[in-house]
Amino acid sequence: MTNVLVNERGAVLINKLLSIDGHENSISRVVTHVHSDHIKDLDKSLTICKNLIGTPLTLDWLVELGYKIPSDYIIKMDYGSRVSIGELKLELVKALHIPGSSQVVVTDEDGLKIVYTSDFKKPGIHTPILEADILVLDAVYGNPNYVREFDEYIEDILTDLVNQLLSKGPVIIYGYHGKLQEVMQLFRDKGVIAPYVLPPKVYNMTRIAEKYDLRIKDYVLLGSNEGAEVIKSGWFLLFTHVSSSNYVKKMKASEVILSGWEFKKPYRYLGNNRWLVAFSDHADFKGLIHYVVNSNPKTVIVNSVRSTYADLFANEVRKITKKDCIVMP
Repeated sequence: MTNVLVNERGAVLINKLLSIDGHENSISRVVTHVHSDHIKDLDKSLTICKNLIGTPLTLDWLVELGYKIPSDYIIKMDYGSRVSIGELKLELVKALHIPGSSQVVVTDEDGLKIVYTSDFKKPGIHTPILEADILVLDAVYGNPNYVREFDEYIEDILTDLVNQLLSKGPVIIYGYHGKLQEVMQLFRDKGVIAPYVLPPKVYNMTRIAEKYDLRIKDYVLLGSNEGAEVIKSGWFLLFTHVSSSNYVKKMKASEVILSGWEFKKPYRYLGNNRWLVAFSDHADFKGLIHYVVNSNPKTVIVNSVRSTYADLFANEVRKITKKDCIVMP
């Protein structure tokens, strides 16, 4: 009988064969995307597990982030491809979160289907809703009050704000790796033509992303001669990690901080030419429930390590769907 558990580090464990987005002494580890809470203890897994599985972009980004992964250790999987791990069949399915993100589908020898969604947004639109016998999800916004009524048009709001700020001078965008590249692509799709200036890590990750069909174009390396010329022009977008040092004193630029932890307004002014925009890469409470209802699982497992209000969310799932819902660990 297939055993599905979530350990105290947030790893989704299937038998003793697979650990997903966390460490355990298993044969293989799957990484759904490169955000820090999903690659926790990866160094340990690299010394114990026999394989590391992920999409090509995710695995290339891990190397860029400094992980030393032997080439014969890696199993790169395109969306829709399948691999066998013991008696289990494993498939990665696209999730709209950051570039390279995936859902994980595991089918055992009896046909039992386990789906771990990992992080996603826009279920049923850009993130496929997968039918499952056992559905495991991270309820990042598990509180019923965590609803963004403006999610459908936040991309236009963000683009319009940045265009307005660009008319006055340069703009600095703060976000996490992956989200930065997503927004770079969004702006190009929306017709923003200002050149991008990128610090080294963001620049290298963007170059890798372009190998996998992102069409970002017209970006330069911060600190290069070309970058200096663009900065001198006074019209550009600088994309940097949210933890990076503040460039605004040197550049006299507007600042836009991308955050999902804003629910009342699509954006708000923070003072000193700084703005916070409620641009999230996670489904809100309604989106989470929408996925659960349409997946129609027999059992739901809520990963409490990467969920807020996990018990409250589980109660809502039981009330709305009448399904068995378990909080782990």
